[in-house]
Amino acid sequence: MVRATKRIVIDPETCVQVPVHAPFSSKTPDLFVERNIRQDQNGAQVYGSPDILISSDRSRIPISNFSDKPVIISEGEFLAKAHNPRNWLDRAKGKVSSEQEAYARFVKEMVEEQQRSMTDRNNRDLIAAGNQVISSSSDVTSKAHRNASEPDDPSAQEPVEGGPKTAETDPEPTASKEFLTAVDISSNLQPDQQHLIEEVLIRNKNAFGLDGRLGNHDAQVAIRLKPGAEPISLPPFSASPLNREVM
Repeated sequence: MVRATKRIVIDPETCVQVPVHAPFSSKTPDLFVERNIRQDQNGAQVYGSPDILISSDRSRIPISNFSDKPVIISEGEFLAKAHNPRNWLDRAKGKVSSEQEAYARFVKEMVEEQQRSMTDRNNRDLIAAGNQVISSSSDVTSKAHRNASEPDDPSAQEPVEGGPKTAETDPEPTASKEFLTAVDISSNLQPDQQHLIEEVLIRNKNAFGLDGRLGNHDAQVAIRLKPGAEPISLPPFSASPLNREVM
């Protein structure tokens, strides 16, 4: 059995080399992988791999996505069957001619040259990406930032009745029985993948504010203020374009 060793997303109409785990051994360092074309239950996603020979030092198979939607290959997913090429493939009959040997060497050299070119190109891309240094600096001049490090704003208004303004909470909390219908799970996933996500959500439903559970924590905390700071209440104010870019 040939299985994927990592999770990979294949874009529409794209072919990707997927690293795989296969039953290599000291006696069978090379394997023949059968062609396997797959599709989902609705036939909307069609993808698969061709007949191919792989080796233990380069255990990858190309998988092509023939559909117009992304295909997700999960870690450990079954991809194809593998066989020992020495007893699975047909053997040559009769003596191999010098022309056939020359052609075989020519094909081998072409494949090796293509692999070297791909490796060199990937190395150049990695070096180029490592040499790119992106730096950015900006002085934050928002009123909140100044109040955190400088004396209190003398133009601040007196505290209004009722205390500082707070954000309004959702008047209609989500009920536990409506949990899964309220969560937006991507429709691009396959039904079995959606089911796995629903199981994860149900196991961790305590992390969500269902039935109005969040928002009431029976505890006391200490908030450090600047020495001599006084409570203030400020009306909403707009931020400058520079501050909005930083935020």
